[in-house]
Amino acid sequence: MASSRSAAAETSPTRRKAPAKRPVRRGGRFTEARRAEIIEEAAQLFIERGYENVTIDDIVERIGGSKATVYSRFGGKEELFATVIKAYCARVVGALDTHEDPTAPLADQLRTIGTAFLDTVLRPETLEQHRLMVSIGKKFPDVGNVFYDAGPRSASAAVSLWVERQQKAGRLIAGDPYRLATLFLDMLTGEHQLARLVSVNDVSNAETVAATVDLAVSVFLRGTERAPRDGGA
Repeated sequence: MASSRSAAAETSPTRRKAPAKRPVRRGGRFTEARRAEIIEEAAQLFIERGYENVTIDDIVERIGGSKATVYSRFGGKEELFATVIKAYCARVVGALDTHEDPTAPLADQLRTIGTAFLDTVLRPETLEQHRLMVSIGKKFPDVGNVFYDAGPRSASAAVSLWVERQQKAGRLIAGDPYRLATLFLDMLTGEHQLARLVSVNDVSNAETVAATVDLAVSVFLRGTERAPRDGGA
């Protein structure tokens, strides 16, 4: 009997410890840190439940504050999701700003760019975001366009600036810098991104990634590097 009373006391609503909740924020200045916090928390919520299964109420419950904050600062669920996508894509594109040594051999510069790109693209959080976008892109094409513009298109544009600089310096042959950049990045992702997206773990590892970067650099320069006799530097 005593043990029954003890068990009842432990499960009684008056004795049960309430789960910890994120403190609700009211008023105050909307800082950049708070904005980043909301974006990060919303991103996790979208990944956990999927875009369609998340409501504004869910977002407010997770981040605290009010619906008015979400609407006034982000415009609503779709706009907040677009902001989340842009933030993730910015990390990938930002990784390409490696400040490589312009006096280094082309292979070394390109290897630095390729390694930084794959390091970011293959991170678990980036892969999760990619999975989410593939799953909703057909039903929400506007959001898909945001992802493509902020991610793949911006990444190719960033590398195309490097290609264009080398072309102007006479080190690479003429050609559309954007298309050349896209071909290089596509060679990098190849099997690695797809393998990790579908959780095949015996294909992509640090050793095979490094080998892919080396081979992609070699193949790319074999087709684009201008020989000294053609007037290259």
